[in-house]
Amino acid sequence: MKKIITILIATVAVCWGAAAQQSIAIANRLNIAVVNSQKIYEAMDDYAAAIAELDSLATSYQNNVDEAYKKLEEMYNNYMVAKEGLSVADQQSREQAIIDNEAKITKYQQSVFGADGIIAKKQDELITPFQEKVAKAMNDYAVANGLDLLIDLATTSVPFYSEKIDVTDAIIKTIKK
Repeated sequence: MKKIITILIATVAVCWGAAAQQSIAIANRLNIAVVNSQKIYEAMDDYAAAIAELDSLATSYQNNVDEAYKKLEEMYNNYMVAKEGLSVADQQSREQAIIDNEAKITKYQQSVFGADGIIAKKQDELITPFQEKVAKAMNDYAVANGLDLLIDLATTSVPFYSEKIDVTDAIIKTIKK
């Protein structure tokens, strides 16, 4: 029985070693490079302008929301001061007005900042063309240089890589042509 277990363990170890060697051989044949898409975007002058426009628009809408909440808070504070002197019907009326106003602000906020809101649509309009251009440039570079794998450092955690496989600057040059 001991002999069978020993033979079995030895067989598994040999197979494991062979599989590891095969994986190393495959890895040695792969042509891999890394790129930093964020650095590419930053090298594109128009991209910075698009981001600035988007930020300005978002700030403007956020100021509108902040102002609306400020008015709502004022409305609530005025109600709390006058509450004791109001009839039950007037209290309910004002409470309902406050609730309705808050719902209106929330709806407006969602229409601006929500997934299908004004800011998301403007972001698609302004940023998507840059994303498509960078993705195409990275794909074209990978194909032209026979890469098996291109890793984007901006979107993937890579604990280590050699600078010699970083092709970011080469892709920036192709985009700026």
